[in-house]
Amino acid sequence: MTTSIGPENPVPSGSGLLCSSWARDQHLDPIGTAGCYRGYLLVEWPLPWPRDLSEDPALAPVVALVRSAGMRLQGLVPTLAGEPSRVIAYRWPANGGARFERTEMAVGRGEVIAAALAILDEPPNVDETTDVLVCTHGTRDRCCGSLGTVLAKELLADPRQLGKDVRVWRTSHTGGHRFAATAVVLPQGSAWAFCDKETLARIVQRSGPIDDLLPRYRGCGGMASPAVQALERAVLREVGWLLFDMTRHGADLGGGRTELVVEDPSGERLVWEAVVSVGREVPAPSCGLAMELVTKTEPQLVVECLRRR
Repeated sequence: MTTSIGPENPVPSGSGLLCSSWARDQHLDPIGTAGCYRGYLLVEWPLPWPRDLSEDPALAPVVALVRSAGMRLQGLVPTLAGEPSRVIAYRWPANGGARFERTEMAVGRGEVIAAALAILDEPPNVDETTDVLVCTHGTRDRCCGSLGTVLAKELLADPRQLGKDVRVWRTSHTGGHRFAATAVVLPQGSAWAFCDKETLARIVQRSGPIDDLLPRYRGCGGMASPAVQALERAVLREVGWLLFDMTRHGADLGGGRTELVVEDPSGERLVWEAVVSVGREVPAPSCGLAMELVTKTEPQLVVECLRRR
């Protein structure tokens, strides 16, 4: 009998290239791979999922909505049967912000589509909830289906290990499967590579120095471009965790120059500028595909000439 590799099944031995192992061996830098979005729309949606969640015909009207809004659709593995389904919208403020604004609805299982189509017209909630999304989308990539599922189950066994008011979700593809296990922390919108539960606990609790975590930082989804994400990480090294509490926005100025504008809690406007270039192009393999067959590449970004104006 053949067993499919999915959210509940680990990667079997001898199954060819594992993209996350290769990425670790090559010391790939994940910065700039977080994706850039005006927001995220999260919907509890039953398994099994297709390779791309947008291919589910029932979600077609929701897919059209998120695309027109410049948002990203994320599926959430449903909670216990009989409980309401969650539909959650996270939106980045139009003129820059410190975090995504969250709106949440709890509805019956048959009302998810209608709620997803209506939620963008609802006002944001005001509370301290943090959502941690761990990619476990095994039909998209084996490393996420294996490493991500193991991590998610460890966290779900006792969500309190991440702190108060933190919810852990198993989610659909977040991009960057070669950096599995991957996670997105909302509302701050930060995306992370090569995660384990100790790393995520430090990230959510903002515990200790941030320097050794920066090589795992993929960027903030609210930034305008991969280059701005790379510059933001350089500024994060200087400012530390407090940057995630500061209103910020960035822009590509042309000629490789990138700008990040930050407003600190006192209202002072701080501006950083740097040259962001491509250091090298590296293969972007998928699990099981021989390296000689890989045609997709991705840039490794380098930040130079960082200065505060």
